[in-house]
Amino acid sequence: MTGILAQTISITSFGNEYLKSGELTNFYPENSTFQFCNSVVFRKIKKKNIFTSKKVIIVANTPLEWFIYLKENGCKKLQLYYQTEKNDDYKSAGFVGGGGNWFIECVYEKYSDFWISNWNHNNDLKDKPWLVTYGKAVGNQTSINKHFNVIETSNELKEILERITEFAYKETTENWGKIFEKSRDTLEDKNPEADFYHTDLIVSKNYQLKNRQLLMSACKAFVFGGMGSWNDMWFENEEVEQKYISLSSELYIAITKAIGSAINNVNA
Repeated sequence: MTGILAQTISITSFGNEYLKSGELTNFYPENSTFQFCNSVVFRKIKKKNIFTSKKVIIVANTPLEWFIYLKENGCKKLQLYYQTEKNDDYKSAGFVGGGGNWFIECVYEKYSDFWISNWNHNNDLKDKPWLVTYGKAVGNQTSINKHFNVIETSNELKEILERITEFAYKETTENWGKIFEKSRDTLEDKNPEADFYHTDLIVSKNYQLKNRQLLMSACKAFVFGGMGSWNDMWFENEEVEQKYISLSSELYIAITKAIGSAINNVNA
């Protein structure tokens, strides 16, 4: 899983905890999704009227400040919203700006705002080289508030994982087969977070086991990246190559759906 997506998931989950309880400790910068980030700020474009120029203003210098800002302005909850217009997003999913767009939907009483991150790398910062900005991409829109049934989504993910596991064992290496097999088994694991890097990814108490199993299965199946990743393969046999492309696309679509379903169905 990319650090960008992991952080978006984490901010959504912990943001909902703050909106619900008004309390939050040890999240920023302690959470593992911020470990390489020098700053995480939130900005929006402000324009007083049609005669004035646009002005970018910082509404929060940290995630916690943003949660406070949202709560004070009447935000009810945060949701994940994935947007894409292509079927081959898996090919660029491991790179900054690739893999489709993940928005944080801020749901208010009568509308929603949509925020998206932008990551910039600064080599001079060494241990924490990333400067992250979340910007309000769209405001005052009809709420999408998308939900997928957790059980149905789990079954869909399991089905594609079984097929890509079989393909991996047959056409690639045992290591890839084990990765997909482990991801599938996570759908029934009583401790689904085991062996996942971001053990603090979400506020676990707010999600039922089936949600956590679905989320962790999707996270562990996220094999898309650059050199050495699942994307970095090619098969001489055209039939095998086309099956590889088809299975990869199906898996990526199932993963994006699973993540949204697991996070948006809080306590469901």
